[in-house]
Amino acid sequence: MEKLALFCLFISAPLFASEELSPQRAVENYFDFFNNEDRASLNTSSGNPFVFVIGGKPTAYPKYGDAVDFDGMKASGWSYSRIHKNELVYQDDISAMVDINFSRYNDDDEVISTTDVVYLLVIRDGLWKVKGGFVDGNLTLGKD
Repeated sequence: MEKLALFCLFISAPLFASEELSPQRAVENYFDFFNNEDRASLNTSSGNPFVFVIGGKPTAYPKYGDAVDFDGMKASGWSYSRIHKNELVYQDDISAMVDINFSRYNDDDEVISTTDVVYLLVIRDGLWKVKGGFVDGNLTLGKD
């Protein structure tokens, strides 16, 4: 019985590890950090520089934390964001792309915007880092 339990542990550990390091999970973590307004974790989970292409206009930021203004986000009505679709588009040994559809909600749990974003991720030090986002249409980062 102990051998069976040990065998199951060895088989399941890589499965949990690979899920933890998946590009899709990295984007989910990134949204959690955003919802918690955790700028330090956002910077740690993203590559530097970070590039957004919003409405066809590319902008590079030294760190992701430089791209977002949470006070401005709240002034726009934002309270939190929720992912509706999280689909892996492409993955190789060093890069991945994840297609996300998400909504932003206000304090009354009403949708204030819904957006499609394709995130580019890269491997750095064995972890997936969100390196850039390609936004279909407009999306405020609280700075406008």
